[in-house]
Amino acid sequence: MTNTTEIGSDTDVEEMKIVVNALYLSLAFLLDEIETIGGKGAAEKARAALIENLSDGSINMAIMEDRKTFDFVLSVAEALPAQR
Repeated sequence: MTNTTEIGSDTDVEEMKIVVNALYLSLAFLLDEIETIGGKGAAEKARAALIENLSDGSINMAIMEDRKTFDFVLSVAEALPAQR
């Protein structure tokens, strides 16, 4: 398996949608696991910390220099369920 940190410019839009949806579902899974292990409060804090760190740039991603991309990534994180 090859690990990469980039999606090439030749990547199909449908493939990118699959990747975004897979990451969204993965984050939702992690929030469920955090809730199971640490309770609803822990999951809510983890979700809030993710959104805060994305919003203020603490999670510094060069691909998010474009405002449209930044807004999209933040909207995906904000769409994560706050609790079960």
